[in-house]
Amino acid sequence: MNKILLTLTLAFAFIGALAQCTPDPQYTINDVGIWPDSMEGMPISYVDSNYNEFITIVTPSDTLVDGADFGFPFLGVFTATIDDVEITNVIGLPPNFDFACDPISCAFPGGEIKCGQLYSTSNPTASDIGVYNIVIATEIHTSNIPVLSTYTINDTIDYYTITISGVSASAVFDKLYNQTFELRDVFPNPVNSQSKIQFISGEPKDIIFSVFNYLGEKMDEQIIAANRGVNDIFINANNYPNGMYLYSINNGEKIISKRMVIAN
Repeated sequence: MNKILLTLTLAFAFIGALAQCTPDPQYTINDVGIWPDSMEGMPISYVDSNYNEFITIVTPSDTLVDGADFGFPFLGVFTATIDDVEITNVIGLPPNFDFACDPISCAFPGGEIKCGQLYSTSNPTASDIGVYNIVIATEIHTSNIPVLSTYTINDTIDYYTITISGVSASAVFDKLYNQTFELRDVFPNPVNSQSKIQFISGEPKDIIFSVFNYLGEKMDEQIIAANRGVNDIFINANNYPNGMYLYSINNGEKIISKRMVIAN
């Protein structure tokens, strides 16, 4: 009886923790994919520091299938409904790392936005330092398939890595002086949908972010409550006509500007 109660307690604790997993609100149903994507990659993990990363998963509602892939070339290429995309295995995680999903089954329904959670069950140690290549095995369950009705497509995602650094997170943080103020290049550039700009602030304070066209006209201005460390700004290309722009950050003491190209 005690074992049953313990099992139930752990199960509900797990469900409660996972309920905190929330998809990133910046992504819509049109942003099909896994976020962070392969370009951004997973954040670095540091020795002696807990790791907890939420992953947003936007599953398409349908996909193109070639009948030749399952022995019926006469069907040609057609649109199949995606019932769900299920993660069946995650290989290559660092020691004491695990992955959880919402839904718990790790079967992400087609046409919906859900999330996953990559986390450490205990803090990485010096013996864990290194780069870990992660392989995610998936099954794409489809329906409305001529002749077969349903069909499962096996796929593998193998472009993610997790780096465990021997430098502690606190040591990295301590290197940030209050005077630190840096602006990174927008990525990707040219911007054709949505891009991210990162800047580093040595102290928490309000930052003015501005965008100007090449005539010097102000196209946008935002006040951003910056945290100490790396901060993200997301640019939606649909808000601007195609062309060259200057973007800048201003902390009241220093203004830094860079260029970007909008190419919808």
